[in-house]
Amino acid sequence: MNSSRRIGSHGRRVALAGLTSLTLFACGSSSDGPSANTGGMASHVGGAGPSVAGSAGTPSTSAGSSGSAAMPGASGSVGSGGSNAAGGSAPAATGGNPSSAGSSSGGGGNVAGGPSNSGGTGGDMPLVYGVENTGTDCPAPPAPPAFSALTTAPELPDPFLLSSGTRIASRDQWRCRRAEIASQMQYWVSGPKGAPPADGALTATFSGGKLTVVIKQGSTSITLSSTITTPSGTGPFPLVIGMNTPTGSITSNIFTSRGVATMVFTSSQLVPDSLNVPRGGGDYFKMYPDTNAGAMIEWAWGISRLIDGLYKTQDQNQIDVKRIAVTGCSFQGKMSLYAGAFDKRIALVIPEESGGGGEASWRVMASQTGTEDLEAAQGTAWYATNLKQFKNPDAKKLPVDMHELVAMVAPRAVLTIANTSIDRLGSEAGYVSMKAAGEVYKALGISDRIGYSQNATGTHCAFPSVQAADVGAFVDKFLVGKSADTAIAKTPYKTDLSKWYTWTTPTLK
Repeated sequence: MNSSRRIGSHGRRVALAGLTSLTLFACGSSSDGPSANTGGMASHVGGAGPSVAGSAGTPSTSAGSSGSAAMPGASGSVGSGGSNAAGGSAPAATGGNPSSAGSSSGGGGNVAGGPSNSGGTGGDMPLVYGVENTGTDCPAPPAPPAFSALTTAPELPDPFLLSSGTRIASRDQWRCRRAEIASQMQYWVSGPKGAPPADGALTATFSGGKLTVVIKQGSTSITLSSTITTPSGTGPFPLVIGMNTPTGSITSNIFTSRGVATMVFTSSQLVPDSLNVPRGGGDYFKMYPDTNAGAMIEWAWGISRLIDGLYKTQDQNQIDVKRIAVTGCSFQGKMSLYAGAFDKRIALVIPEESGGGGEASWRVMASQTGTEDLEAAQGTAWYATNLKQFKNPDAKKLPVDMHELVAMVAPRAVLTIANTSIDRLGSEAGYVSMKAAGEVYKALGISDRIGYSQNATGTHCAFPSVQAADVGAFVDKFLVGKSADTAIAKTPYKTDLSKWYTWTTPTLK
């Protein structure tokens, strides 16, 4: 591939050992938290694992039936953590989020005061949660294998396969399967997300429209701040957190005309240079010294801490903390996806043109040319140190792939925006991932909560009007609470999906 390709004013070259150069996209200005049991995880070794009864090929398209089993609420209890293993240090054990006000009930259902649930068959599954991580009480998965022990598995890993070797059979099992995926993702792809601050270690103030959050641990202090812009009238209002700009690259009127407040996450408050990220540099790594962590998970941690601040000041800030969305474009699209995947207080995730390291499958991109593939994406410390062990041929050895990062958002809502006119973005690989992640939503009976809008729209991060209605429908339904048709699956690709996943989709009870 031509790794020195530049695209308009949004490309930036970064030296990368072993490659001529790397073009990184940068638009705009510049958890669920990890499972309590993040020390280890099952590897995807020797294939995708057993299938349920049925022939191999494209997964079944029949939706999972609705049932009485609801997504359990979070307990917030402290997990035990897993053991370390060869191949890198394991993520640290983390406890529940201290900002647990308004947590969802164990019986499931929508979080009180959250958006109304319309459409889909999984109506008793929450649209959002009141805690960052609902998987803290799940069993610890096995320790991860050494890189040398991984075997080739060409197809996308089975998102329904537990580390025990059995597949989940009920919707309430998804919570702990998701915790296993989160553990794998942190070990191999992102690095560990820092634990929520202990009680009293995070303080928040809101004054003059500005939220300020201070996190202290030992002699280290981190301050995050953001100005919130609210509509006229009386709140509480839904909120979109844009990565480095109020609404990412999406036209702001799509949100503001619907009465949605805006807020900026400024990535430089944690990492001064987003495109030349130092490995292990900055105050974050003084507080959480595991340098397997990459910037994407560090930024996700920062967004979660701002959400902590929103909870602590909700009697002042006019924000409905049960109606929060995140969005961004390019590397900021990746940022929004990691934030939404790892924090269950985020109701709607809208990554735009996120490319490699976003929703696009590493495996699929490794089979293509000109994309931001596994090797091209590692020119800066956005991802785990452990990921650097993998070159393109090794993509088939990854125990996880990016369809599982998208699936971690479930049962909350996600809409991905793709620009098919730029090869580097790997939109076809994104399509394959979204179809695979959609099988999780289908099995849960909530297919209306996932969508993708893929169009040839020209300039990188220049949001086109043709995609405005798609975003508006998801905002209406999952932030504003209005009825809207969110059966959005727009793509030019006719990819043979049976090549990429041979597991079948269970009907979860």
